[in-house]
Amino acid sequence: MPEWLQPVLGFVSASLVALVALAFGAMFLFFSASAALVLGQFLRFVRPLRAALPALAGATALMGVLAYAAGAEPLWLLPAVQLGAGLIAYALVCWQRAHRWLRRGFGLLLLGSGGLFVASVVAPALESIATRAVLLSAQCLTVLAFGLWPLVIMGLIEHRRERPVEWFISLRYLVAKRRQTFISVITVICVLGVALGVAVITVVLSVMNGFSQVWEGKIIGARAHFVLHSRLGYYGNYAQVREGVLEVPGVEGATPFLQTDAILRAESGEIQAVILKGIDPVSVGDATQLARDIVAGSLDDLAPDPEAKGPERLPGAIFGAELVDRFFLRLGDPVILISPFGGPPTPLGPAPRMERFRLAGVFRSNFFQFDESFVYTGLPAAQHFMKLDDVVTGIEVRTVDAYRSQAIANEVVARQGGIFFARDWKTFYPGFFSALKTERVMMFVLLSFIMVVAGFIIIATLIMMIMEKSRDIAILKAMGCDDDGILRVFATEGFLIGVAGVGLGLGTGLVITWNLDRIQATVERVVGFDVLPANVYQLQDLPYHIVPFELAIIALIAMVLSIGATLLPCWQAARLDPAEALRYE
Repeated sequence: MPEWLQPVLGFVSASLVALVALAFGAMFLFFSASAALVLGQFLRFVRPLRAALPALAGATALMGVLAYAAGAEPLWLLPAVQLGAGLIAYALVCWQRAHRWLRRGFGLLLLGSGGLFVASVVAPALESIATRAVLLSAQCLTVLAFGLWPLVIMGLIEHRRERPVEWFISLRYLVAKRRQTFISVITVICVLGVALGVAVITVVLSVMNGFSQVWEGKIIGARAHFVLHSRLGYYGNYAQVREGVLEVPGVEGATPFLQTDAILRAESGEIQAVILKGIDPVSVGDATQLARDIVAGSLDDLAPDPEAKGPERLPGAIFGAELVDRFFLRLGDPVILISPFGGPPTPLGPAPRMERFRLAGVFRSNFFQFDESFVYTGLPAAQHFMKLDDVVTGIEVRTVDAYRSQAIANEVVARQGGIFFARDWKTFYPGFFSALKTERVMMFVLLSFIMVVAGFIIIATLIMMIMEKSRDIAILKAMGCDDDGILRVFATEGFLIGVAGVGLGLGTGLVITWNLDRIQATVERVVGFDVLPANVYQLQDLPYHIVPFELAIIALIAMVLSIGATLLPCWQAARLDPAEALRYE
């Protein structure tokens, strides 16, 4: 490939990704605004207190249960926000004169935020202002959504109770008979389109979350949750520092370590760069999973035996399984580690220095980067290898919750003083976790286009239905049904399509996710080879992790697209002139 073509292709790829994201955002905003206008037709049914109070009370209680299950602190904050937002939304629903100004205000706010966001791309000086405007819009929409969702649900329930005839007509239109069988087929296609999108996104996100959880577990298992370093480099009062760290609430264990780069030389002359890490065998199990990862040998064999003869006099070292397999090592074999520093001076600088060790154990963390590069030895042996006094590089710390480790690390640093700083486990591989997150977001956006296509199918289906049912709509209007009633008939159809598609899609996606191992085994038996080689992916089965919050977001997006797709057909049906429709009847 020509060199000049690579940057061009990179620019084109980045532009396409940006266009896809902008297109999805624009379409989602369109469908969201349409859904808000459609659902607004059902809010009039919750104006009586007998309908609004149960909705607000139930939503507040549900938020309280969710806050308790999630361990949120303070416990009352989320229910209080839900109740306050619900009361504000109810007041706006009852204040009819404010509706027009409210719609204009939100429209101007969203339009201005979008304009500033686009302008910030051209003029970077506006980036901070655009960020604040977007955050303000997001906060306003979040508060409005918090307040309105229980009222909308109760509005649909009250509409079903007060206007059952509109629900009856919607169901009859969805399940047409005799001559209109084609419409029923299109309805099934709409439901299957929504269900397919929901199911695919559910499976893909669950698998990607599973991979992310597996790799996070491997990294957390091989490393401590955070490491406490000194800004001055090595420090010697590590026993006192460790005792202070253990006194901090949330800390489960701490162990000192000394780390340096080294070169492993085999008997055949092959060399490989490794990381030599001096550890305390007594406390290392409190902060890492090294003791559990050892598959041969023991931590007790690290100390040398000065009275023995042969390799037993050498300090022990625990190698990763990949290193052992690569160099064909066995327990008890002497090995040579080379330090780039500390050797005798030469005209070209310090010469490398060699130290002999004994293979005392083998660990397997199932994380290739650790198994091929880490060598563990006792703290005194590492200090002797580096020609240092009784000092350490830092202290590894394990906390009660790996995802709260940064907050606990900040507390440790605050207690220890200004010369110390902490590195959280997520900072050791920022590119890896950033790539996983970006890939998950992009897959979610791309697969959501399936539901967008299903939304357009719903639009086409309802328009065809309105053309087919124009005489029925005209008769309904002649009998006294108002425009809002006709609009709610077809809005209910979109709601029912969305509910059926979401229910079928979530059910299908969860069933597929829970049976991935059987599906994988069937595919491997049919195609005749391993689709997930363990030596490449370090996994034998597809992992998955189902996040209920993500399932709720998927269901919400599917419902928004399904309901928003009914706006244009609903307006077309509501504006139908009965005299014109019945002129030739």
